[in-house]
Amino acid sequence: MVRGHVLHGCCHRLGGNALSQTIDINGYWTVKVCYGADLGELNSGFTATDYSKRLSVVAIGLATSKAQLINTISHEIKHVQSNICSYYGVSEDSENAAYLTGYITMKMYRIFRKLL
Repeated sequence: MVRGHVLHGCCHRLGGNALSQTIDINGYWTVKVCYGADLGELNSGFTATDYSKRLSVVAIGLATSKAQLINTISHEIKHVQSNICSYYGVSEDSENAAYLTGYITMKMYRIFRKLL
C-alpha cells in the first residue's frame, strides 16, 4: 500500500511537460496516469496502488521509440489490471480481467495516441 500523500500531485512532481489523465472504472477504481514523465531512465514506468482508496497512479516515462512507449504502457496496464483483480478476487486469466485490460487500454489510448 502506498500512502496518499505520495500519490497526490504525482504527475506534477514527475515532470512539468507530462500529460495526465484520470480514468474512472465505473466507480470501482480510479487510475491516474502521467505520460512523458522524467523518471531519470528512458523506457521505464511505474505503478503505485493505494488499495484503501481503490486508486492506482501510473507514470509512463520518456521513451526511445513509439514501440517502446507502447511496451511500457502495456506493462503498466498489466500491473493495474493485476491490482484490481487481486482486490476484487477476480482471476487474472478470466474473461472479466481481459475486458478490464481492454477498457483501461481504450481509455489510455485517448491520451497516449498524441505521443505516437
